[in-house]
Amino acid sequence: MYIIRRTYKAKTGQARKAALLLKKIAEIYTSSGQRGETLIYYNGGTLPCPISELNRVYMQWSSEIIDSPYRDGNKFPNINNIYNEFKELLDESDGPTSWIEFWEEIK
Repeated sequence: MYIIRRTYKAKTGQARKAALLLKKIAEIYTSSGQRGETLIYYNGGTLPCPISELNRVYMQWSSEIIDSPYRDGNKFPNINNIYNEFKELLDESDGPTSWIEFWEEIK
């Protein structure tokens, strides 16, 4: 089993709004069969955390396989309107606005 976590850098004060939009995007991916149940979490500065993780929004899910989203026959769900609104909340000031991590789970 694999754990996949995507991290986004939100603009200061926008982490909650970004997390709510990302939850909508995740629900579309789940309902279209692209991935299983997805966990969305964030820290907008109201909880203790390392300063480097302030205004981070995380999207995490599990998968039996790591498969390319660009594989033959895969159909992407339409998230353009929500994603464009979400993208406006991302911090582009220093480096990438997002990255992805892959973890192998031990059961």
